[in-house]
Amino acid sequence: MATRLDAFLSHRGFGSRSQVRGIIRSGRVSLAGQVCRDQGEHVDGNVVRVDGQIIVEGVASATLLLNKPLGYACSHDPNEAPLVEELVPESFRHLTLETAGRLDRDTSGLLVVTSDGALIHSLTNPRRHLVKRYRVAYSGKLSYHAVARCAKGMQLEGDPNPTLPAELELHGEDSDSLSLATLHLHEGRYHQVRRMFAELGGEVVRLHRDRIGGLELPSDLMPGQMREIRASELSRLTATVD
Repeated sequence: MATRLDAFLSHRGFGSRSQVRGIIRSGRVSLAGQVCRDQGEHVDGNVVRVDGQIIVEGVASATLLLNKPLGYACSHDPNEAPLVEELVPESFRHLTLETAGRLDRDTSGLLVVTSDGALIHSLTNPRRHLVKRYRVAYSGKLSYHAVARCAKGMQLEGDPNPTLPAELELHGEDSDSLSLATLHLHEGRYHQVRRMFAELGGEVVRLHRDRIGGLELPSDLMPGQMREIRASELSRLTATVD
């Protein structure tokens, strides 16, 4: 498929389509050795230069898996640095990448980063009820009916509708004397895990997501590492079975 010059440069990190068109009109771009001011010109495998520097073609799209470390924000705002986008490998930085849902700065674990808008919609569409598994360490004592309340659906402060039924498993304590639990959610409201535990009488101290759909966090993906998803992983990722 033929690629327009403005799309080519936008996908390689030179800004939005309107920003790129300004660069092209200014005469800073050459195509096949000639200055090109036509934003709609097709690249067709020709060498593209901006300010004399060759712009490599690179991949046109990507879906990446990240083991998000603590402290990183799912944002493009430099004032919120450090950002998840800083962990993107250099070979993919020319793409316009977004996270499929978010993990807050104090939550670690599996995160999907992709240029595929349809995949983002598939993973975040609340009607799909895609399961997400969280490992929780918390302080305090949960209410006696905590498991049943999660299974029935809970009313959270500020939300008009109760949560969808969720599966809560209670475990023992860790070496820090924090109580441990696993929570399976089928939706993704703002700070939902922390708000649910607060409603149940606990306070989340550590939070880690290790599964989306049928895909568990790959064992070869260390904290801070990001890599392309494999075909077998993609099919498990979008599975709705628990």
